[in-house]
Amino acid sequence: MKSWLLVALFALASINVLAQKGEIYGQVIDAKTQTFLPFVNVYVNKTTIGTITNDSGKFVLKNLPRGSAEIAFSSIGYGSYQLNVLIGEGSNKQLSIKLVPDVQQLSEVEVRSGRDKVWEKQLKKFEKIFLGTTSSCKILNPWVIDFADEKNMLTANASIPIEIENTLLGYKLFFQLKNFAYSSTEFSIVGNSRFSELTTSNAGEALKWMKNRERAYLGSIKHLMKSILDHNINKNGFSLYREKAKGKLRSHNFGLELQNNLSPYDTSGLVEPDSVINEYRIKFKEKVEVHYFLDFSQTNYYTDINNPVSWLEVSGGYVWVNQAGTILNPKDIAISGEMSDARVSNMLPSDYKPGNIIAIESPKNISAKRLQEKVYLHTDKPYYYPGDKIWFSAYMNYRAPGLMDTLSKVLYVDLINRDRVTTENLILKIDSGRAAGSFNLPAKISPGSYVLRAYTQWMRNYGIDQFFYKPINVLSVADGVEATPFNPVTDHLLKITFDKSEYKKRDKVKMTLSLNAEDQDEKIKGSFSVSVLDDSQSVYVKEPQTIKNDFQLIEPSKEMMPTFKYPIERGVTFDGIYKDKNGKRKKTKLTILPETLESIYQVPTLNNGEFSLKDLTFYDSAKFGIQPVEGKVILKNKELPALPEKLSVFELPLTRLSTSYKASSDTLKTILLKEIEVHEKKIKQYENSYAEPDSYIKSESIETYQNLGAAIAAKIPAFKLFYYETHWYLIWARGEFTRVNAPSEPVLYIDQALVVGETAGDRLVYINPATIDHIEVKGMIGSNLGANGANGMISVFTKRFTDPAFKGLPIIKIRGFDHPRIFEAPNYDNPQTNLNTEDYRSTLFWDPRVSLTSTHSPVDLSFFTSDQSGNYRVIVEGVTNKGNTIHAEAILKVSEY
Repeated sequence: MKSWLLVALFALASINVLAQKGEIYGQVIDAKTQTFLPFVNVYVNKTTIGTITNDSGKFVLKNLPRGSAEIAFSSIGYGSYQLNVLIGEGSNKQLSIKLVPDVQQLSEVEVRSGRDKVWEKQLKKFEKIFLGTTSSCKILNPWVIDFADEKNMLTANASIPIEIENTLLGYKLFFQLKNFAYSSTEFSIVGNSRFSELTTSNAGEALKWMKNRERAYLGSIKHLMKSILDHNINKNGFSLYREKAKGKLRSHNFGLELQNNLSPYDTSGLVEPDSVINEYRIKFKEKVEVHYFLDFSQTNYYTDINNPVSWLEVSGGYVWVNQAGTILNPKDIAISGEMSDARVSNMLPSDYKPGNIIAIESPKNISAKRLQEKVYLHTDKPYYYPGDKIWFSAYMNYRAPGLMDTLSKVLYVDLINRDRVTTENLILKIDSGRAAGSFNLPAKISPGSYVLRAYTQWMRNYGIDQFFYKPINVLSVADGVEATPFNPVTDHLLKITFDKSEYKKRDKVKMTLSLNAEDQDEKIKGSFSVSVLDDSQSVYVKEPQTIKNDFQLIEPSKEMMPTFKYPIERGVTFDGIYKDKNGKRKKTKLTILPETLESIYQVPTLNNGEFSLKDLTFYDSAKFGIQPVEGKVILKNKELPALPEKLSVFELPLTRLSTSYKASSDTLKTILLKEIEVHEKKIKQYENSYAEPDSYIKSESIETYQNLGAAIAAKIPAFKLFYYETHWYLIWARGEFTRVNAPSEPVLYIDQALVVGETAGDRLVYINPATIDHIEVKGMIGSNLGANGANGMISVFTKRFTDPAFKGLPIIKIRGFDHPRIFEAPNYDNPQTNLNTEDYRSTLFWDPRVSLTSTHSPVDLSFFTSDQSGNYRVIVEGVTNKGNTIHAEAILKVSEY
């Protein structure tokens, strides 16, 4: 049988494993809408080197070897893309990749749990040819494969990557199949593949994988090419022969053939350096017979020898390889004989090196301490009043900092009242060990002692005493706190300076933070959170918890669970139970489709009907359609952790205020309104909660625009879409853009959910107009939204599940991550700011995430003082990459006049 290696399955892609010094970074966007694409798989073809794009479509591939590399990009709903790049020593390459939507890919996906008997028969045939050894190599998602069988030729294609688990070699593969064709005389397999290592805690299994990998490598085409490059053909067990006379009838006796028709192939002058560093050309001008005499073959071509025999035919006269022996022009190589019998079960990544050690995971009872994580929250103030906001910044600590990207990506933060009831909770995305959020305290909240609790699901395995707890006092508006003397705490690593020695009311403050290394040649990085308080509105009290004394990891308790019941969450998870039409729990396969159709999930249920869909990334909420074979699906509510018997309390020395506390005003900026001409006369039922809008945009009028931001700017001349630095802004056309504070954008609601944590422009340019039902715009909102409504409101309503693909499907709504809110403060440089509104803010500035590097320029932060004179207190907390915890304070003075 002959195998033509096009984008070869076994002549792996171009990676030099010796000099890992290059880097590739860039961004992936939708070619049609020009919006950023998150969660795109970016990998070096046929290797274990890969990553995924972040929320902004950005990616980085580090430590790439010098030489040629084929970078592959794939995402569900888009056509795959490959790009050949050249990596030089110390080189950094920036790529801008556009993926083309593949509508057919989604429309042709089967949503049935099973296939017919013909398909099952074709699958078994495909697995035998594609995998080779099916006892230790398994396709995990066979339903993505479609077959055709015509003229004695079986063909296959798959719209999304085929997932393969290879327990023989210890790899999981994601194979993007481009072409598969098999007949009785030849076959071809074309595609890209990405490898990931399977993990094991069993030393014997790890040793087995190492031996099996080396056995798969020895005698392979890559081993042969490496042996030719190193001039070690005979030492490594190979003998090469050429035919003396082409086309002569061959016998099955090797001794006879060696006398009459075969002669040793001279390899001494075959290798020539290529123009690219670490790449070579091996000249093969005729058919070559390859013997590997260090192994035995069960299929003997010759009757008098039993070693593996293969044949190579090269189109173009040469084989192009890198220094590791990886073939770079596999489409020009035809292999027959023993080497052509290799399949996925023997497939190795091209960055595999003989002798590679497999890391062994420690047993759970040993590795538990190593996998420990902890969270600390820095809040903006020591106590609060009804109507205030609790701003907080989260810091994750890890027993093994190198596992930051491996451990939890989901943080839960609860606000618990004095009756031990969780009144509010947030689900936050952890990014590089950091997160941020806020709680709005209702104006009618009961004063008393509350508790802020933070944890991850993984932390629950270590016991509830490992959670973060902080007592939060909410005072009556008639109560104050007796001030205690304030002596600012300094830290030698952090310097806080101001541009003036004293400020006036509503004056602009420029504050500078710099990080100083103890050793001037040492580079230190740090992540910080910064709060500025009015000392008259929030007096100083010494808090029992700071990052200095509450960031350290706690030793695991004896009550720690013997097994890990709670998983490491890397995204949003929802669990459910499937019941058949008789109400019995049942094992089956469910097809779960998000409303956006950006992914399609096949989820098996257990024998008790339970299932789980994990590691999703979306904000606010999302709707999913579930297609069971029959019956219904019931969602399981996430169980809240228990509370300690006694919650901590922070007693404050209270005193009566002469004047009741006033929550800070949110009406510090205004804008001229009513610039929108209304042409619509038809009476409509409006969905926003502020009655009739000033403008109403229908879905059919915007479907041709690239994104929703551009559509709104085009349909309503009063708006313009503006790009500044790294963000898009949708602002009033007559307004002047300023970046001192947040620009004058309208508030944005999507399906009645307020968009926070990003600019309205950024969110709108990510939205495809084709998904929109209608848009309602108001130039002014009542004062009940305060500053949030001063610049108007845009309400976007997406299309419902009306597509025929969703008819009859049960729909569930799942809560996603909460967006971190943006801290808003008045900008008195802006003439639109309301100068007649009294400003008595207690928190004047809050930034939950400030990055500093000792070798870089200091960071400048700016804000405005209020109408209160006296002292303002600055509190900075953070941690460096060296593990230093920092708590530093400073004072600035504001004069009466």
